[in-house]
Amino acid sequence: RPTNCSDRRFGRFTVAICGGWIQLHILCNAVQSRMAGLAAVRLRGLKAAPHLNDRLGLCHGFVEETGRWQVELDGEIKAVKSDNLLQSVEPGSLIFLENRCLAHITVGRTALLDQMDEEVRETLNSDLYALGERFDVRVELNIVEGWPQFSVLVRGVPEQLPPSLQDLRAIFGHYDIAFNVEGIRKTTEEEEAEAESVEVEGMEVKSMGRREGRRVITDRYGRSR
Repeated sequence: RPTNCSDRRFGRFTVAICGGWIQLHILCNAVQSRMAGLAAVRLRGLKAAPHLNDRLGLCHGFVEETGRWQVELDGEIKAVKSDNLLQSVEPGSLIFLENRCLAHITVGRTALLDQMDEEVRETLNSDLYALGERFDVRVELNIVEGWPQFSVLVRGVPEQLPPSLQDLRAIFGHYDIAFNVEGIRKTTEEEEAEAESVEVEGMEVKSMGRREGRRVITDRYGRSR
């Protein structure tokens, strides 16, 4: 009995056995490469279709004959001029596909990966693999040749994607590649760290726990004693 995201393109099936549910993973090369080489772009300045302005899409490449980019929006391919397309989007920009079983998230500048030492890069790859094991999702770095930014692809059941993206942000934060994802809550540790210190006119001030205000005692005329 397949779930909504049971699809040979997705590479995951769910079957019932003895009243319980198990997940059967089918690795499929077509699935693994389905999103490889695609980068997020943001549309702008469209006059014929102004409702599409500021929308995020996935760029499939440039067509020399037409002089336009092929951009996927809601499963449809649009031909877009260079003037109407931003190649750099906000880190943390998120696009869900395949019935929300696939997340494409822009992380940061490709140069940040290129500047990593080989050992550090291997550690990052290990951390991403461990993330996939922890949440039962598939995590892939997506680096498009010649593109200014890189992204991460996360595949899994819809319920597992938000918490895995939360940990994904924490992992890259450890490597000084920070980004925020709209709609994804921060971890408790991140919220506490933000609450611990604030900057006031160039000075860092540590915040304290909430204290009860001093009780004011008045006489029967409302005057303070």
